[in-house]
Amino acid sequence: MNRSRVICHMYVSLDGKIDGRYMSEDERADSGEYYDVAIWEMGNANANGRRTAEMYFAHENIDYDKYDTSGIDYEDHVLKAEYYWIVFDRRGSCNWSVSEVTYGGKTAKVLMVLTKQVNKAYLAHLRALGIAYVFAGEKEMELALALQKLKADFGVDNLILCGGATINGAFHEAGLIDEISLIMAPYIEGSHKEKGFAELNDYIGKKYVYDSIKPFSDGGIQLIFKAAE
Repeated sequence: MNRSRVICHMYVSLDGKIDGRYMSEDERADSGEYYDVAIWEMGNANANGRRTAEMYFAHENIDYDKYDTSGIDYEDHVLKAEYYWIVFDRRGSCNWSVSEVTYGGKTAKVLMVLTKQVNKAYLAHLRALGIAYVFAGEKEMELALALQKLKADFGVDNLILCGGATINGAFHEAGLIDEISLIMAPYIEGSHKEKGFAELNDYIGKKYVYDSIKPFSDGGIQLIFKAAE
């Protein structure tokens, strides 16, 4: 395979919600802790969409006017690391103040996947922080190209796709999810406000077949599905 293999790994309620009040329940510790640790057991790269990154890490106020953009071009900026925190951000909206994220017992270097519609001042800011980035498309994200670059330039054999719902849906629509790992908490969320683990504008008839199940002491389970041949 000339691209990173994609494992969509999500922690969900019994009704498939990726967030909600069930996340604050104490009696889901075993499955919840396993979800975090399993990311780095499956691969060296945790990948998110823009909204997830902004929600948890990249929401600082940045003065982009202060950056000198002379010498900045639209070429990939490769900085290698042992672990990566990859964010797919088409327009360059994530406002970072750090170049590393610590999660699940590992510290990972931020790696941005962008399109060439980002502002050069944004690229200058990423360079100043020591954040790597690659381009995957002019205006629209070319996910297959991104996966090829991530494997060739960064050694990402397994990309662990951890949401949110929009980026999961985009990978599913493109036929690029090779495996699905659902850690199911022993609770029903029920709220219509919360999203399912993958959301699209229309149905995509891509089939995934059951592979295995792992139970946890808190009553949760892990379900593994693999893309049908």
